[in-house]
Amino acid sequence: MNNLVNNWIFGEISPKLGGRFDLPLYAQGCERLSNFRPMPQGGITRRPPLKHVTTTGNCRIIPFTLSSGESFIIELSALKIRILRWVQDEFLPVVFLPSNDEFLASPYSLADAWEVQYAQYYDRLYFVHKDHQPQVLIYSASSFSLAPFVPTNDMGEDIGESQGNYPSVVGICQNRLWLASTLLNPYTIWVSRPPYGGSNNHHDFTTYDMVTVETEVIKDTEDWPYTTNDEGETVIDFSNSAAFLETTTDNEEVINAKCGMELELASGRNDTIKWISGMDNIFIGTEANEWMCPYDIDPTKQGASMQSAYGSLPIQPQTLSNGVFFIQRGHKLREITYSQNGTVSNDLTYTADHILLAGVRQLITMNNPEPIVVCLLNDGTLAVLSYDKMNGTQGWSRWDTQGTFVSIATYEDTYGQQLYAVVKRGESYYIERFDFNEQEVFLDRAGEALQGDLEYKSKMVGNRFDFNTESGSTIGKSKKAKEVWVRCLDSGRIRTGVEDKYMQKTRGPVGNSDYRIPISGGARKELKVIIESVAGDPLTLLAMTYEVEVN
Repeated sequence: MNNLVNNWIFGEISPKLGGRFDLPLYAQGCERLSNFRPMPQGGITRRPPLKHVTTTGNCRIIPFTLSSGESFIIELSALKIRILRWVQDEFLPVVFLPSNDEFLASPYSLADAWEVQYAQYYDRLYFVHKDHQPQVLIYSASSFSLAPFVPTNDMGEDIGESQGNYPSVVGICQNRLWLASTLLNPYTIWVSRPPYGGSNNHHDFTTYDMVTVETEVIKDTEDWPYTTNDEGETVIDFSNSAAFLETTTDNEEVINAKCGMELELASGRNDTIKWISGMDNIFIGTEANEWMCPYDIDPTKQGASMQSAYGSLPIQPQTLSNGVFFIQRGHKLREITYSQNGTVSNDLTYTADHILLAGVRQLITMNNPEPIVVCLLNDGTLAVLSYDKMNGTQGWSRWDTQGTFVSIATYEDTYGQQLYAVVKRGESYYIERFDFNEQEVFLDRAGEALQGDLEYKSKMVGNRFDFNTESGSTIGKSKKAKEVWVRCLDSGRIRTGVEDKYMQKTRGPVGNSDYRIPISGGARKELKVIIESVAGDPLTLLAMTYEVEVN
């Protein structure tokens, strides 16, 4: 019989689904997808190649974007911060005058850098860490400054002032700065006032205003006005009622919608706060739960409600479309959204629950050219989710290179979003960019004199071919594939086969035509079709069919 595969929107799927060939996702997924990415249209295409940008050291990179024409990458390394921007076709460090240094002094060690959380508000970037005073990086007049700050508060607490009182979680939600989770108060959130007067300063966390209240009261009787009547008697003069009143002035504490506030989560479980992120509403991840505060929260109508009990890891969450993405305990990626029907939390690793087992170090999202979620794993590889709810795409793939990925970040420019990575090759570190616009040469660092033209293999291993017949299931029966037909788009040479040792390479580029490739090897009980790239040739696979004999 002929088996047709023309849809890989689920990408690599879990081995636990190996017996569910009755499900559509089995036919629309594969056993292994390396250095490919599923497209919303259904096919798969090679991951974009890496282009050399600049040299660097061991560091974490963070985006800082004011506009598409004014973007920066912030490097956090050992006790230093370096700031890079794109200038005349190359990344150059910002130089700090008058010292001409390329670095700002930072309180963070390299280990600290991976525990830092950050939040941007226009021209400033807030940093927090449980062992250090909060810092703010400010961009003004084409220059940067980094300085510690202490929140002004009236809560009788030393927020940000001393060891044990440094917040470890930060977010910008509803125009306010949210700080949370000190060592002494792991379940508490402090929310600033909105900035006033265009200063963009979120340092005021005071929870009430002092106002002067003037009150009219009746004077003491000895101060009342008197007059003499016609009989010569002294009597009270009622001709002017105002003469009986006097104004007193008092200072009172008043709480209004613009004041700061303090919230404490208390479900009776481990509510150590791990992250805060805002969309329409404000979501809070704790070690054991997920909470939500309404979008219009203020001191006159405070509230937080527990939405689920999954529990989160202390990894900075990201937003994409209308969802907040976070790493759940147990190596899962979840998306939490809110609608008129309430809060929904989707497990995006359900179809590939093995994909994050190495542990996640960093999480980012990209909106264009296609929506993806990228997880940097502890083993130095990337797990990439192509995710488009409108078109039903939820496909996982693995990306690697000749080296290890150290950190990842997006960068905004006039062409949209770009994906950058710190890559360690040998003993050297580089910043490299995934070139989504490349159409012809799929080699990492193509054309570079130093460590250039690095090959990477794009490989798809299909799921085991089985189906139910009138005589029963084909599981355990011998099967033989005679040939594979592929339909590609602007593709070069490819290899295909059913075992690595029997792979056949096309004689030339496949292009856009339907191409027949004969299959070598004998019959086997487990039949999997493999598609592989050749050298730096492009490869976009739209569909394939293979003829199978079942004995």
